[in-house]
Amino acid sequence: MDNDRNDPIDLNKERFTDTNDEAGPRSGQDPYGGRPVFSNPFPPQEAPAKQSGLGIASFVLALVAVVLIIVAIAFGAAFADQIVGNEELLLESPEDPNAIMDAIGEDAIVPIMLAGLSMLASIGVAFIGLILGIIGAFSKNRKKVFSVIGIILNGILVVGAVGLVVVGMALGAAGAV
Repeated sequence: MDNDRNDPIDLNKERFTDTNDEAGPRSGQDPYGGRPVFSNPFPPQEAPAKQSGLGIASFVLALVAVVLIIVAIAFGAAFADQIVGNEELLLESPEDPNAIMDAIGEDAIVPIMLAGLSMLASIGVAFIGLILGIIGAFSKNRKKVFSVIGIILNGILVVGAVGLVVVGMALGAAGAV
């Protein structure tokens, strides 16, 4: 048998293919010439993927859009409270728009204007968040959790806003408003 060797195995011993070459192993022909015989066959572990920055931005913009919608609802409720609290409008119900404006007062218009601007701002923020979420979902080597959540939330807000506009236009065309 060939296992009757008396010399120990040297793991750091380099294998040379040409003994006449004084510079060591030939790099082109023997790729394992400089490595020990029992080296680690497994590649080094890669670091875990980071969250997508665009996905996080999309998620944050979705939260900002939700806050803006809540602000719009609060201002709309303040306007409705001023209308309900005005007895002139409830008793007379004038048909002239100028008489309605005089009965409401100029100070009561501010909350409804802020509600409208807040609603428009939330739609714009949600649309930008939707675009960022879509871009973040297609980024490579990044986690996509926040991108998907941002796409879902911003998509619901944008589709809901477009749906409200369509319903408003349909009611306006039918003369119900």
